[in-house]
Amino acid sequence: MAQTFELVPNDAELEAYTSPKDQQTAEELARKKAVKKRLEDYLEQAQLKRDLSDDEFWA
Repeated sequence: MAQTFELVPNDAELEAYTSPKDQQTAEELARKKAVKKRLEDYLEQAQLKRDLSDDEFWA
């Protein structure tokens, strides 16, 4: 019976897949990453605020 293996690409391979080919693409990718980071930070703060308000409700 044949065995199959799932190979996870290493960091260098992932970087090669996602590296932009020109300057405009690089700027767009950097902007998208910045927006994603800000969104994740905002959602984390919102979750923390929600968790803290729930604690005060039950206190």
